[in-house]
Amino acid sequence: MDKRLERILPRVQKPARYVGGEYNAVMKDLSQVDTRVAFCFPDTYEIGMSNLGMRILYGIMNNMEGVWCERVFAPWGDMEEEMRRAGLPLYALESGDPIRDFDIIAFSVGYEMAFPAMLNMLDLAGVPLHASERTELTPLVIAGGTAMFNCEPIADFIDIAEIGEGEEMNAELIELHRRARREGWTKQQFLRAAAQLDGIYVPGLYEVDYNADGTVKSITPKDGAPKVVTKRIMRDMDKAWYPAKTFRRSSRTSSVCAARKFTIQRGTFFAENCTRLGNS
Repeated sequence: MDKRLERILPRVQKPARYVGGEYNAVMKDLSQVDTRVAFCFPDTYEIGMSNLGMRILYGIMNNMEGVWCERVFAPWGDMEEEMRRAGLPLYALESGDPIRDFDIIAFSVGYEMAFPAMLNMLDLAGVPLHASERTELTPLVIAGGTAMFNCEPIADFIDIAEIGEGEEMNAELIELHRRARREGWTKQQFLRAAAQLDGIYVPGLYEVDYNADGTVKSITPKDGAPKVVTKRIMRDMDKAWYPAKTFRRSSRTSSVCAARKFTIQRGTFFAENCTRLGNS
């Protein structure tokens, strides 16, 4: 755990939100991982962890060999203030690593009110906000969820919007991104290829004109992008993945990493050296 985080946690409300360590959270050996996904929910831990869709997609991505999907939530105001003061960038719960170093930053967005939180999370992570400023293939910023049926308000900030259900779409996009990195594609080459996947909308491949009142006048595809992006749906529910195990946090919240145990109990933060979980 980052020393800055150790100093911050005693000063914020509900510090258990920020340490991870739940039973059934997925930990992986980085030497066996070639693609890291920061799975971001632009709201607090409690709201994000109650979202079944997020748990399903988390499991699907972590079932892919060589892929490590980690959770990221928006910090509450007190935590954000402390993080900015300490210069601590937004990090993933499982590893504690800054998400700006991940290959893909993926947002699950269920409502438009979360759009400002998305941008705030990118800013807190130290990731350039505008897609045009992110010229490299990583980190790729994508967003899915029901709010993406009208993603034009954030079109300038995301590289890709996933329209519809992500169970199959996420895996296809991750595999394409792996291939692009392996073969040395440019970001534009990747985006043009991604646009051919069902359900993928690449805002940068469309020219949007507006009427004087702000409504959309026309949308013109370019660089081979499809004129219409069709919503992706799971057509065979017998093949749909569902989590057999779910996250479970003990009443005495514990977070364990390779060499340290961190316990939040009655609002007090303790740290002690250890190699295994002592609470159950």
